[in-house]
Amino acid sequence: MLAPRTSELTQAVADSLRDACPSACDFGSRVVAARRAISGAVVSGCLLDAMWRESDPDKRLPGKYRRHQVVTDEQFGFTVVVLLWEPGAVTPIHDHDTWCVFGILEGALEVTDYEILEDDGESPYRVKEVRRAVLSAGVTGDNGGEHTEVHRVRNTGTQRAISLHVYGDDLTKRELFFGRGVCVDGVEECFGHRNDPAY
Repeated sequence: MLAPRTSELTQAVADSLRDACPSACDFGSRVVAARRAISGAVVSGCLLDAMWRESDPDKRLPGKYRRHQVVTDEQFGFTVVVLLWEPGAVTPIHDHDTWCVFGILEGALEVTDYEILEDDGESPYRVKEVRRAVLSAGVTGDNGGEHTEVHRVRNTGTQRAISLHVYGDDLTKRELFFGRGVCVDGVEECFGHRNDPAY
């Protein structure tokens, strides 16, 4: 019986995407390829490199999450990001404005989706909550559409969660809502006015 592969998970995902998308692909093809890349790498036994797990307790800040943009491939148009979620960690309400595929590697995360009610191009986006779901380890998903999807992610559990994401752009170069902010059902400053990267 063969021993499981111990390749770095993030590199295996990136290599799989490059093989699947040697030329420009449409939104749907990219999403399908990314989901297959994440699922295939996990099933084949690729492990997340220890350095991205941050076992050092000094780096594990209660109620916070940390991003590691492990692969940035401008030629093929994607990034691979590992996110570590301590209990209580929550993102701002945010959008990506590009395709995204994710997989939950450990723990569970609650995802809250919002519908855009008004976008005049200048004022804060006006949104309302439309659904919440708790996603557990082994689940993969995507942002469901080619354009802006507004959501928030948090770890409501008592254990750290780890997720792996593939984005169609380098989101560190983009502000949340292009700096315009977000208004939830008429309530200002709902986690959406920080100048954080858009993920």
